[in-house]
Amino acid sequence: MSLWEKWEREKLERQGIKVERTDGVKILDTRPKPDVLKQSWILGGAILACLLVVYFALLLNHAYGGRWSEFYLVRVFAETAERRMESFRNQ
Repeated sequence: MSLWEKWEREKLERQGIKVERTDGVKILDTRPKPDVLKQSWILGGAILACLLVVYFALLLNHAYGGRWSEFYLVRVFAETAERRMESFRNQ
């Protein structure tokens, strides 16, 4: 419905003429309601994942006897950092 039609309808209503209202637009709630169950599952999964990461880190610490420099990824990161420092010093 255009604005002109709305004005005409309101003008006729003010004059006392009964006008049939046909609303072509339905206004719905645009924001979906939060799913509490889904959010609680996500939160529980995130907490469980954090606990598993800590547990895995403790297992690795126990397996390597607290000597993280023997762990492959730590060696790779340390060597990369050393190479970067050497290239920085050489420049």
